[in-house]
Amino acid sequence: MLLQLLLLLGALLGAVSLLPLPSRADPAEAFVSREGRFAAAFPAEPLRERSGRDTWAGWMEEGSYDLEGAGLRLRVEFHDVPRMATLVLPSAMILELAKQGVLDDMKARAGSEQRVSLHGHPGLALRYVPGGRPDTTEQTRLFLVGSRLYVAFASADQPGEPQEAAARFLASFDAWESGDAVAALAGSASGGM
Repeated sequence: MLLQLLLLLGALLGAVSLLPLPSRADPAEAFVSREGRFAAAFPAEPLRERSGRDTWAGWMEEGSYDLEGAGLRLRVEFHDVPRMATLVLPSAMILELAKQGVLDDMKARAGSEQRVSLHGHPGLALRYVPGGRPDTTEQTRLFLVGSRLYVAFASADQPGEPQEAAARFLASFDAWESGDAVAALAGSASGGM
């Protein structure tokens, strides 16, 4: 049973797609998603996609927010980890499986990894070289906030402003559990999904 759960979670998290979509442009204000329960400083309005799928462990809701342009690629994903998986697997294992999924999806050479946290929730900060682009370094932050796994991704193909925007984006990322007081911030900012 535990092996089946590990295989299911690995398959689900391995499906984490980090390919960006085209973007819309506008002001560089923090984007807040009430349904996604996160905020990030996208320099323009991201394109949004919402999906879900039924697994043997329960329904898994997913969402992605993408922005690409001028040598900059930004993405936030969330994956609602089925309750059964969060009861059986420790947070560190869920994050490790997610990390392996990201590196596999990007065909990346592992670079650096650092344990981080967000409001006491566990996370990993990754820096790696994606396959096929040896001159580019990409960064991803993984956070497990309650039963929701967040993947915040930033890549800049050019030095200067794109790299600074990528760093600002990752530094600005925030997320909260359903019902947290932080969610009140969502009432004053953009983003419905």
